[in-house]
Amino acid sequence: HTKQHTHDSRIFPALVYFTAPHQASNIYGLAQQKELLTMISRTAVVLGAVFFASPTTAALTLSNTLGDGMVLQRAPQSAVVWGFCPSCTTVKTTFNGQVLSAVVGSDGVWRQSLPPTEATAVPTSIMFESNEGDKQMLKDVIFGDVFLCGGQSNMQYTPHSMAGMNNLTEELAAANNYPNIRFFTVGQKNKSSTPLEQLASIEEPWTVASNTSLGGPAWNTFSAVCWLFGRNIHNALGGKVPIGLVSNNWGGTPVQSWSSSSALAKCGVQSGGGDLYNAMIHPYTVGPMALNGFTWYQGEANVGAAAYYACQFPAMITGWREDFKQESLWFGFVQIAGWKYGNGTHSLAAGDLRNAQLAAYQLKGIGMSTAIDTGDYLNIHPPDKQTVAHRLSKQALAAIYGFKLSGVAFPMYSGAKDTSNAQEISVTISLSGLEATETLTTDAPLAATQSTTLGASPSVPRNKCVTSVPSFAADPSDCGYPMIYGEDGTAINASATIGSDKISIVLSSTAPVPTGFKVAATSYGRASWPMTLFFTTSGLPVLPWYQNITSTSVASPLVQASEHPMRGMESGGRMADFPQV
Repeated sequence: HTKQHTHDSRIFPALVYFTAPHQASNIYGLAQQKELLTMISRTAVVLGAVFFASPTTAALTLSNTLGDGMVLQRAPQSAVVWGFCPSCTTVKTTFNGQVLSAVVGSDGVWRQSLPPTEATAVPTSIMFESNEGDKQMLKDVIFGDVFLCGGQSNMQYTPHSMAGMNNLTEELAAANNYPNIRFFTVGQKNKSSTPLEQLASIEEPWTVASNTSLGGPAWNTFSAVCWLFGRNIHNALGGKVPIGLVSNNWGGTPVQSWSSSSALAKCGVQSGGGDLYNAMIHPYTVGPMALNGFTWYQGEANVGAAAYYACQFPAMITGWREDFKQESLWFGFVQIAGWKYGNGTHSLAAGDLRNAQLAAYQLKGIGMSTAIDTGDYLNIHPPDKQTVAHRLSKQALAAIYGFKLSGVAFPMYSGAKDTSNAQEISVTISLSGLEATETLTTDAPLAATQSTTLGASPSVPRNKCVTSVPSFAADPSDCGYPMIYGEDGTAINASATIGSDKISIVLSSTAPVPTGFKVAATSYGRASWPMTLFFTTSGLPVLPWYQNITSTSVASPLVQASEHPMRGMESGGRMADFPQV
């Protein structure tokens, strides 16, 4: 007797938790608290709908990361399909007229690598049959490039979140033109102390892009940044390559929650952490799912823990690559936006976290975007997702696809020379990333000159210091004016000008030179609101830095541990609670 089953999944226990209101008050203003509580209430109402009702009784099941209508990774990679059949010995896969066979492992998992398949929007079905006669099928499968998008709330941010992303109506209407972009949203609010083989919940199974599928409820549906990134890639490839996008994120979560146990061990975390990796990332590694790259927008929840982040972020990336068995897989991230971190305490911690994010450049195959010039001083969730997605997709097009594009690389600190004399302290900063035809300018692009508060009054342009608005309770240190630091700990305010070569920056101070003063380090944009003074002629901002005078790479962030405690880390490397952002 042959049994036929629809696509189903095994379910493992998962814990669900939300931000406590008293935690929210530590980070959010009143408006953000209301939004957060509304989101919690809405999620609680639909919770029963997003979790699977009960385990299946079928012997043969597929990974619930797969599904009808999905995109599998195209050639030259071999896409992997997999599932579970504890009582079976073999599973046959019928694909494009070929019959393939996989042995079921002792853990009950079977995996099948498919022949490398060129990009195609012509749908196909894949049949699976166990030696016991159980059958499963995937329908309407197409082949293209697949990306996994992770992080916290700015990646979770959907087109309808907060006030909505920029140009909301036009962006949603345009989604109807992209039937060959398919997306999947992992259910949020799931964690586990042990690695899971199946996702505990799914918010949106594999779905064809449209104005209705993309325009679902705020926060709970598909990521705006992930969508815009994938759409840009699809357009650049002439619409000939289908794109599969996986939105896998959760607001207010720190990097250690997304790191595997082996990645955590590299940075001295002895226990805790990894709960979101276990529940939301690990199920994809069971195959593992073949991918073309990762995108990542996170870091806000680790502000105050820059030294730790500079270790854990690269370790997390390496761990993901190893677990997906693609150790050179492209990984692109977004440097966090300006916001009023510190709530009036004039904290430098956000600047140091941005600096720590650049430690990812210790690794190869890294791309980045930045939101330093697209932020909103009063809202940690700026609606300009287009600029960061555009910058990130250009980096992917250059690195993955070999496109020859201008305005891709950001100018970054690459060294310093002490040019001081008896009359003034002066340091010349060298920058990497400028193209041969590019120079520096103080002319800011449109995105950097728009309102810091989405047009609400009062406001100043994003590339100006917010001290001009008294109600912001800001002071110059919130804006990241250039600084020169002495070996004795003295910090001197400096002016910054473009060097005579048009590709360097000169920091100087004509204040009386302290006796015996020796330059130890410099900084630019080291603040909650990194005022952007300099741009390339392509419109990209010079990235903030905080570096030793001897440093020649942004991959080695300078962080004073006594000034910036490892927020969220208790003694012994044990995890403490994090507020939600």
